[in-house]
Amino acid sequence: EGIYRAAKKLEEIKEREILKYAIHGKGIAIGAHGIRSEEDFISNIISYACSVQGGDHGSGAGIDRNGYSREIGAIFSDSGVHCTFATFMLEQSSIFDLYKAITGWKMSKKDWYEEKGLRILQLQRTLLLLGGPDVFWVPNTDDDNPRRFWEPLPSGPFKGKKPDRDEFNKAKQNYFRNVGWNENGVPTEETLNKLGLRDVILKLEKTERL
Repeated sequence: EGIYRAAKKLEEIKEREILKYAIHGKGIAIGAHGIRSEEDFISNIISYACSVQGGDHGSGAGIDRNGYSREIGAIFSDSGVHCTFATFMLEQSSIFDLYKAITGWKMSKKDWYEEKGLRILQLQRTLLLLGGPDVFWVPNTDDDNPRRFWEPLPSGPFKGKKPDRDEFNKAKQNYFRNVGWNENGVPTEETLNKLGLRDVILKLEKTERL
């Protein structure tokens, strides 16, 4: 059932803290890619911590230099059910041309990143916040890296390197603002209304998230 539940179960059996050793993002195991060296495949300090898909290295949260969320770009691949690796060398316009050829619907970068992809991101975040059936995450508090990632690298060419907590908090709040969430990482009513997600507002209000 995964590293998170395994650690929780071992804590019950051993009657000692085990979860601190589990390298996971919201219950999803993180693979070979860390963040401490700043030279990792995933180099963004908030990639795992804020991702709506937790430890998935292909869906890391972050804002690129143009103000777009890389996470929303990954959502397109997930929605199209194709591997991101297959599109590494393609221009974004070519990917949308392929989308049109298959579906008959025209899509622009603005359409996807500022509306359709962003709508999916809000839905994913909402489902994450609602939690269940037996796992519930606290917004902002659980938007964090595994505890081991805050420790200095013990060996190798980047020995001693570790993330800066102040830099992390700043990057996290910047990301929250850019994708339309409040300071705790909850989608705002304004954002949800803009994207036509009134039902999501009602659900979050009912569960006292808004």
